[in-house]
Amino acid sequence: MFIFAEWSHQLHSMGLVHIIGIISAILFGIGGSIIAKKAKNPNKVYAVTGVSFFVLELLKLIFVLITTGTYPLDKIPFQMCTVELFFLWAIPLVKNDKIKKGMISYTLIGLMAAFFYYVKPTTILTSNYIFLSFQAMIWHNLVIMIGVFSIVHYKIYGKKGKDFIISGYVFWLILTVLAVILDVILSKIIPQANINFFYLSPLQDSVTYPVLNLIFKKPTPYPMFLLSFVVYYTIGAVALYGILTGIDTIKENSRKKK
Repeated sequence: MFIFAEWSHQLHSMGLVHIIGIISAILFGIGGSIIAKKAKNPNKVYAVTGVSFFVLELLKLIFVLITTGTYPLDKIPFQMCTVELFFLWAIPLVKNDKIKKGMISYTLIGLMAAFFYYVKPTTILTSNYIFLSFQAMIWHNLVIMIGVFSIVHYKIYGKKGKDFIISGYVFWLILTVLAVILDVILSKIIPQANINFFYLSPLQDSVTYPVLNLIFKKPTPYPMFLLSFVVYYTIGAVALYGILTGIDTIKENSRKKK
């Protein structure tokens, strides 16, 4: 069956499949912007996207079970780009304003993570199966789409966006702490599982992180690595907020001149 077809050769960075992924990611981002401008009920967009993540994950789970006979716990989708699976669908149900803003604003963190993912899309390039490569591609493109949607629809920039950014940052920190705690607890309970949520497990032989490990060529002491991780994404979030605010300011000044 075609769905179980394997790649006939090893995929490479900036090869055809990688380029297809980048182009499709840009198109999904544009789509997110268009949807944001037309959507009357953003809750439906979050719900549909959340359900889409569930479907994609279910398909992957079934595929992995059929092809390997097992589902490794390290495949549980609790990474920066996949954790939205657990809460995106619930956004329409949340009544607390700060929690809801935190969930929505986290999609910006997901957007950054997906952007950095495409620098070196490991799961796309290293999978033996065509289906798993494109499943990962569609997943990350949806993360990009919903991130752009949140920015455009809720105008998460300027003075109006500060509450969103702060709530999202706190929500991300909570998830980061939770990831480290789960890494330690689950690794102790099931040592053979190779749990490494958020790629932050202190129990790994070497501490590495996608893109960040391009900066730190050698494994660094864990506390320094964890601090670098937090600083890394904090700078990214501040930079993204600054760029969006700057663009909005330029547009506003241009409108005033007219």
